[in-house]
Amino acid sequence: MAHLLQRGVSVLSRAGRVVVAASLMATLLVTSAERLSAAEFVDAVLAAVEERTITASDIALVRALRLFGFAPSAAPIESSEVERAIDAWLVVREAQRLRLGSATEGRAEAWDAVVKRVGGAAAVEAWLDRAAVEPEWARRLVEEYLDWQQFVDLRFRAFVFVTEDQIVSLLGGTPDTPESRARAIATLEAAEVERRLAEWIAETRPGVAVHLLLAPTERVPVPLPMP
Repeated sequence: MAHLLQRGVSVLSRAGRVVVAASLMATLLVTSAERLSAAEFVDAVLAAVEERTITASDIALVRALRLFGFAPSAAPIESSEVERAIDAWLVVREAQRLRLGSATEGRAEAWDAVVKRVGGAAAVEAWLDRAAVEPEWARRLVEEYLDWQQFVDLRFRAFVFVTEDQIVSLLGGTPDTPESRARAIATLEAAEVERRLAEWIAETRPGVAVHLLLAPTERVPVPLPMP
């Protein structure tokens, strides 16, 4: 069951939005998020990966910023999305443990790419202000996504090799042009990276303290507006 929060000082955003404090014991425990109306709901702790908590605000932000395969949506958050976030932060945790890249390498470029994808600097600034989200928190999530990308690229993508037979098989009756060949290679590489990443997560997750607090039948409202 989710740990819901309605009072306190936010560490994610400006006054009025509440997230987890130092301990989960400080949260209000209820049996279902549906007991709260949309007007009353502020945030909820949905999972924990070691010391890293995952809140409804985290899910809302990665949706809005299109990180870790999430897409913008105002639909209630489901446990399958929390599972996906857990998997993402397992990768982030490992990337940070290995200290891939420098503390600043690629950070500005990654943020600029996200801003462009969302609609430009003015649109992002206006949205963050409307959602009462501190820009530093959004930037931190983008930096974690960059850590995720670096790990996936160095651990998996760099060692994926597509064979000619695979390309021909995927093309089937499609004309073999440079463009169709490039698309086929990208599709095959992405599928293999995803397969290897899934295997790594399946092997890694049992050795990490992971706590999912949202039951399969539970849903929680999105605490932030989408851009």
